[in-house]
Amino acid sequence: MLRLRVLLALAGAVLANPGLAQEDDALQLRLATELNVVPADATTSARLLPLEVSINGARAGNWVLLDIQGALYAPEDAFTEWRLTRDPQLSPAQHFGQSWYPLGSVPGFEAQFKPADQSLELKFQPSAFTATRIAAQAPTRPALTPPLTALFANYDLSYTRTSGETGSGSDLGAITELGISGRAGVLTSSFVGRNLAGAETGTPSWKRLETTYVLDFPETSTVLRLGDTVTRAPVWGRSVYYGGVQWARNYASSPGFITQPIPVVAGRASAPSVVELYINDALRQTSQVPSGPFTIENAPLLTGSGQARLVVRDLLGRETVVVQNLFTHAALLRAGLADWSIEAGAVRNNLGVDSASYGERFGAGLLRYGLTDGVTLEGRAELGQETRGAGGALAVALPWQTLAQVGLAASHDGSAGNGTQWLALAEHASLRHGFTVRAQGASREYREIGQNAGTLPYKLQTLASYSYAATQAGHLGLAYGNVETYDNGSFRTQSASYSHRIGRGNSLTFTATRVSGPAAGNSIGVALLIPLDRGVAGAASFTRRGGETEGYASASRSIGLETGSAWRALAGHRLGREYAEGGWYYQGGKGMVTADVSASDAQQAVRLGAQGGLVFADRELFASRKVLDSFAVIEVPGYADVGVGFQSSVLARTDEAGRALLPRLMAYRANSIRLDPSELPISAELDTIEAVVVPPLRSGVKVTFPVRAGRAALLTIVLDDGAPAPAGAEIALAGDEKEFFVARRGEAFITGLLDKTNVLTLKWQGQQCRIAVELPRGKADEIARLGPYTCAGVKQ
Repeated sequence: MLRLRVLLALAGAVLANPGLAQEDDALQLRLATELNVVPADATTSARLLPLEVSINGARAGNWVLLDIQGALYAPEDAFTEWRLTRDPQLSPAQHFGQSWYPLGSVPGFEAQFKPADQSLELKFQPSAFTATRIAAQAPTRPALTPPLTALFANYDLSYTRTSGETGSGSDLGAITELGISGRAGVLTSSFVGRNLAGAETGTPSWKRLETTYVLDFPETSTVLRLGDTVTRAPVWGRSVYYGGVQWARNYASSPGFITQPIPVVAGRASAPSVVELYINDALRQTSQVPSGPFTIENAPLLTGSGQARLVVRDLLGRETVVVQNLFTHAALLRAGLADWSIEAGAVRNNLGVDSASYGERFGAGLLRYGLTDGVTLEGRAELGQETRGAGGALAVALPWQTLAQVGLAASHDGSAGNGTQWLALAEHASLRHGFTVRAQGASREYREIGQNAGTLPYKLQTLASYSYAATQAGHLGLAYGNVETYDNGSFRTQSASYSHRIGRGNSLTFTATRVSGPAAGNSIGVALLIPLDRGVAGAASFTRRGGETEGYASASRSIGLETGSAWRALAGHRLGREYAEGGWYYQGGKGMVTADVSASDAQQAVRLGAQGGLVFADRELFASRKVLDSFAVIEVPGYADVGVGFQSSVLARTDEAGRALLPRLMAYRANSIRLDPSELPISAELDTIEAVVVPPLRSGVKVTFPVRAGRAALLTIVLDDGAPAPAGAEIALAGDEKEFFVARRGEAFITGLLDKTNVLTLKWQGQQCRIAVELPRGKADEIARLGPYTCAGVKQ
C-alpha cells in the first residue's frame, strides 16, 4: 500500500509539473499510462523527487523523496530499508495522504544532489544506523547413521623380564575390554590380569574393573548410565567411583552446542565495509557489514581470556582498528542453561584389587544453572547411610578478565559429627599475564561420600601462581603452595621457572624449587628442547638436589596418526648410578607393538607390549587398533588394498574382499570418510570417494562406496563403408545403465566390460547396430585397445 501511494504521488507530480520531464523517461511513461490521478492534498510548496539514492557510498536504489522548502523528507519504509533510526517523537509531514519524516533529524545528515544523473548522495554518522548482528546459526543436529549390532574387544598386553642385584623374573599382564553396541546402547566390561606368566611374584589372577551400560538420548542431551561409573564432582569436592545408576545432562551428544557464554565483539562502520576479526593475533573470521554499528556474536570459542582485534576496511581502503579484550570460562553457563546429574548406588572400593567390593549406599544430585552470562550457581546434595551433606557455589565473571568462585558445604557423619568446608578462588588470564589464587579449608569433622572414615580432611590448602609471557622476553612462572593438615604438620612449596626460545623452535628452561616441612629440600635445574625435522626431537636436562646432580640426554621421534614407527633413546645419571633407556614402537592398521629396554648398574629390564582390538560386525571379524571411539565398516566391493581414512590420512586398508574397519570416528559428529583415489585402478568408476556418517557412542556404522566394476577398453568402430563411426553416436552396454559416446576417429572409451562376451548397442539418428566385444586376458587396471569393429546397418 505504501509503495502504491508513493507511485500515485509521483504520478501526480509528473503530470502536474512538466519540469520533471528530465527524469527517468521509462519510469514517467509507466506512471503516466498506469497512474494518471493527481491526489487532492498535493500542495505547491512541496514537490516529489524521484532520485537514485546512495548512502555512505553504497547504492540504495531508486526512491521518491519529498522536498519541502529545501528540506528532504523520506517515507517510513525508506528509514526501515536504510536501517536508519528516527526520533519517534517527531511528527511527520503529511503529503498526498502519506507520512514523511525529515532526513535532517538523523545524526550526521549530509546530502549532495547531482542534477546530471538525478542522483542523491546521503551521508549519516555510523550511530544513525541500527546495529547489524552477525550471529552463529542455530546448530543443527545431524541425523544419526543407523548403527550396526557389533561385538568388540580391546587388549593391552605387557611382558616384562628383569634381572639385577635383587634377582630376576618375568611377568605377563593384560588389560582387556569386552563390549557390545547397537541401537539399544553400549555395554562394556573391563578386566585386569596379573602374573599371567606364572611369575614368582604372585599367583595368576584376573580382576574385573568396570562394567557399564550407557544409553544416550541426543534429542534431549541426556544420558543414562548403569553399573560402574563416577559421580559428578562439585567445585569444592571430588569424584567417587560407585556402582549404580546415573541420569545426567550430556551436552557432548549435541555437537556444536556451546554451553558457556560466547564473547560479543562490537564495532562500527561509517560505510559498507569488510571486517577482519583477529583473536590473539590470528585471523579467525572475515565478514561484510553495512554502515553503522555491528556486533559479532559467532566469534570462535575461547576458554579463558584473549584479545580481539577488528580491522574495518571500507570500499575506499580506509582502515579502522578496534581492540577488545575477551573473556569466557568453562565454569560459566550461558544465561538460562542448566547442567545436572542424579546418582544413586554404592561406593566402589578397591578398584583393580577386588572384582566387586562395594561400600556405603548413597544418593546424590548436582545442579548448575546460568543465572546470567556472568553468574553461574551450583548446588549439590548427597545422602548416604553414614554420611550426608550439601553445599553451594557461585562463579562470577569479574572485570579485568577475572573469574571468581566461592563455595560452602556442610556435612554430618555418624562417627565424625558435623563439619564444614569452604572454598575461594580467583583466576585471571590475558595475552601476557595470568594468576590464580585459591584457598580451601575444612573443619576436622567434615566428611564426604566415599571418604575413608579414618582419613582427615586438609585443614587449609592455599595456592598462588603468576605467569608472564612475551614473544621476545620469554615465559616466567612463579608458584606458591601450602598444605596444613590436622595430623602431619604443614607442607610448603615455592617454585619458579623461566623459559626462553633460542633460535628456531628451541627452548631453554630454568627451574628452582624449595620444599619445607617433613620432607624439606631444594632443587635447581635446566632443560633444553630441540625439535628437529620429521617429528624428531632432542632434549637434555640437569638437576641439582640434595647435594647430587642428575641429568640425561635423549632423542625421540613421535608416532603419528597414520601407520608408522617411533623410537626413543635416553642416557644419563640418576640416584648415583648410570642408566640408559630405549624403545621402539610400530603402529599399524590392526594394532600397535612396543619394545622397551632399560639398563643400569643395579637392574636391567626388557618390556614388550601389544595393543589392538577385534570387532565382529556385519557378519565379519576385523582386527583393528584399539576401539575406544566409534567405528565404521567400509566396503569397496572388489577392490583390495585401498587406503581409507580422514581427509589425507590413511588409517586402514581394504582386505581381499574390499572391506576394512575404520576406527577413531567421533560420536554424534559428522565424520567425513575418504578413499585414496590413487589406489583405485583407472577402470574403477565411483560416484564419490567421500562419505559422511554420524555414529552413536562407541558404535559401528556401515559405509558402502558404490564402485562400478569391470575393465576398460578403447574401441575403434567403423561403418559398412569403412568410414569411422560418427562422433556423438550413443553406445550402451547390455545390462548397464551407463551411457557412452563415440569420439573422433570412431573411437569410444568403454568401462564396465567383463571377462566374457559383452554386447554393445550403437545408436545414431534412429539407426542402431549390435557389436559383440570379447576382452583378452589382462589385469584389472589394463586398458585394452580393440577393433576395428564393423557397425552393420548404420549410415552417416
